[in-house]
This record gives sequence, structure tokens and C-alpha cells, in this order.
Amino acid sequence: MTMPLPRPKRKKKGEGGGSGTLRADREKAGLTGGDIHALPPEDGELLELAPETISPNPMNMRLDLRDMDAMIADVGERGIHTPGIVMHTKVFMECYPQWASAVKYPDRTFILGPGHRRHAAALATGRIMPAILRDDLARDRRVEEELVSENNSRSGLSPIEQAMAIDLLRQRVHEDEDRALSFDEVVERAGYTAGTVSKYLALLKLPREVQQAIHIGDLSMRASYSLSLLKDTDGKKESPEAHALQLRAWQLMRDEKLSVETAKNRVTLEGHQQFHAGKSPAAPVAVPEPREESSAQAREDQAPSGATVRGETAAPTAVAVIETAVGAAPAAAPAPAVDPELLRKAAAEQRNLACRLLLAEERFAKGAESNARLVTVVLNPHEWKQAAAKAHGWLMELKKGPSSKKRPTDYFAAVAASEDSGLMHRAAFAIGLAADEVRAAQPGRAWDARDVAHVQFLATSRASYQLSEWEQQQVELLSRGKQ
Repeated sequence: MTMPLPRPKRKKKGEGGGSGTLRADREKAGLTGGDIHALPPEDGELLELAPETISPNPMNMRLDLRDMDAMIADVGERGIHTPGIVMHTKVFMECYPQWASAVKYPDRTFILGPGHRRHAAALATGRIMPAILRDDLARDRRVEEELVSENNSRSGLSPIEQAMAIDLLRQRVHEDEDRALSFDEVVERAGYTAGTVSKYLALLKLPREVQQAIHIGDLSMRASYSLSLLKDTDGKKESPEAHALQLRAWQLMRDEKLSVETAKNRVTLEGHQQFHAGKSPAAPVAVPEPREESSAQAREDQAPSGATVRGETAAPTAVAVIETAVGAAPAAAPAPAVDPELLRKAAAEQRNLACRLLLAEERFAKGAESNARLVTVVLNPHEWKQAAAKAHGWLMELKKGPSSKKRPTDYFAAVAASEDSGLMHRAAFAIGLAADEVRAAQPGRAWDARDVAHVQFLATSRASYQLSEWEQQQVELLSRGKQ
């Protein structure tokens, strides 16, 4: 139902409305008493408008107006208490010609600044829309800043909507110069830190499907920013190849309930499958139990500090396992043309990458997992030298610890003297992990339960390792031997 346009309410001087020159303006115009409303409204005046006279602003970055039922009910009962901001549509279109064609109702008198949810509620209930006239925002080209400022003070906006508002500000033209705002100017006017602005803008470079997941709340801000760091082989984050990696990681998070770091590791491993000769889909096989750990140790398993955020759930708890049926046909052997030692070497290269990915994590292992590897290397001191050399290479490549120490013995001595408990923990775990990997990679030896425990740990860790067909065969051979 269309309502007649109410006459604007002018506040008296001293009550915060108008410019304070109303009496002088009225006298100049020769107006008296009831003719006050013949004057056009002034900037800063509070108006009461029919919502049908106001057009939504095309610069509004809300993708949808959420949770409107409660607001419509409240406005229907009590009206709108907090005024929105409006500009004359003609003034807005003159000052923002690049947006003129996107104005939904160019024939309406006013256009909104902030206040789109209130406007929608007023339309739904037939209530009057109180609004403050601010043509100066359009003339000074500060509408973007007002929208971003309003967004900062309101809840309910998705990270994507906030990112779009900041991006709108980034694209605006400087009011005094014919140039876009610099990054520092965007940071200052957006009211965020530089790091926060960078993270928000990074979300807009993700694939559309990932952005939609962020917008509806299926993917957290922290996890989505981590996804945006995935790069292609040329180090680019916005190429079709990079977008494919980011989308694949999100699909793994969604479908397999992986944490973001685990999903990224899986994608990295998948991208290096050219080193993993002989890998093909293989039926899962029974995996023998890994190292025995007491229930007391299991209860002490705790990941290193670091809060879990939405979108970062725990990694799967086991390699895909089924019991081998008695009398079942054996798994197909590798093609005769492929040398088994080549398959072993290719699998070792892929595991080596998985170990490096795992050591790069802040939460790389639980307490019992780390202790089991330390116990093994302590009880087998002849393994220490080779294990320390491999662990030293991993940690130097990851830039963990003293980079000036080129010899493993000097490096680990410096780590021990550093009093950095986190680094010492990581270095000790790296030696234990390397001892297992050096052993598993040795040519010409049959695998045993320790080797199986090693690949099972990599598969269930944040490395999210996937066993090759050759490794599946070694596990199956060992499983049969124990039956």
C-alpha cells in the first residue's frame, strides 16, 4: 500500500537538527509559520519518509538480508527507532556516475546509505522510515566509508560480505585526486588492521564455490584464509590451477571432515603423485596394530597448544581397513614390467614429502605418538646417525632451528642448548620419525609391524598420507603371515 509522503520534520535550533540557519533562511524566502516545509530539507535533518520513496543502494554489499522475521515483527510492533541515512538519488547518481545504471529505482526521491534491513522491515510493515539526510556523503564521495563503518559496528555480516565492502572501498577514487586509494588509505578508512584487510581481500580470490561456503557459514574465516594460500606450480594463488587445488582441499574438508591443514597436505601429496609410480586405487587391506601403547599413555595424548576453530575437525582415525576374507583371491601383483624396487623408491619419495609436510605443522603429533618414536630410536642407537642426518635435512629445509649449523651434530647440540621447548620437541620427534622412514625405505628387506605402524601414522596424521599400491601389498603380505 502506497502512503503519501509525510512532511519532513525539522528539529529546532539546538536540538541537533539542521544547520541552525532555518530562521534566517525562512526570513530570506519571505516565509512565515506554516510555510516552513516549503524549504528543501537540509543536510543533517531527520526526516520521516515513506519507504516507497527510497531506493536501495547498489553499493550495499549484503548478499542477503538474514534474520528478518524477528526484525519485521519488532518494527511492526514498535516502529524503527534508529534512523537510516539517505541521499537524494539525483545527487548520488551525479556524484557516482559509475553506479548510476545500477540504481534499482532511479525515479525515487531518495537512495539509502546504511539501513537496508530497516528499510526492508519498513516496507514489509508499512511503517515510516526515519532517516537522516546526508547528501554530503555523496558529494564528498564517502558513501563507501560510511557503509564499511556501519558494517564494522553490526553483527550478522558474513566474512564475504565484509570483504566485498572493503573491496568496494579499495576501488573508490580519492576525493581530492584522480586515483584509487592506496592500501594504507584503505586500511585507515576501513577501521581494520592491515593484516585483517589483507585476509578479507584474500577471500575474494577463492573459487566461487568456496566463497559461497564461507558466506553461509560452512567454512570459517581462519580456515578459508588458509585455503587461499594454496599456490600453483608457478607460485600463483589466483590461476585456474591454484583454484582447482583450493576447491579440492575444500571438498576434502567437507566430504572427509579433514582439518584445513590436513586437507592442504593431502592436496600437496596428490600433486606430487608423478613421483609415486605404481599408485592406483587398491582395495583396503587389514592393517596390523601399530606399536603397543598402554591405555594410560593413550589418555595422555594431547596435541600441542592451539585452539581448534570451526571448519578444522580432527583427521580420520585410521587407514581404511577391512578384514581379508578367508579364501579370498589375493590382490593382483604389480605388472611384471615394473621393477618392485622402483615402486619402493617412489613410495619412499612420497612418504618423505609427507614427513616434511607433517613437520611443518604447528601441531605435528600427540604426546604418545612422539614418545613412541623417541623410545624406538633410543633403544636402537645404531639408527641415530642416519636418522639425525635426515631429520636435520627436513628441519633445515623448513627453516626450523639454527640455520647456521650445517652439521647434524652441531645443529641438534644447538637445539638442546636453546631452551626452546617447542623446537626441542619438534627436533626430537623429527629424529624418531626419520628413524622410521630410513628403515622403511631400505631396499631389499621385507616390511614388519614397525614399518606398517609408520605408514599408518602418516595416514592418520595431519599429513593425510595415502598408501601406494606397493605399500598396500606389503601390509597385506604381513597381515597374511600373522593369520
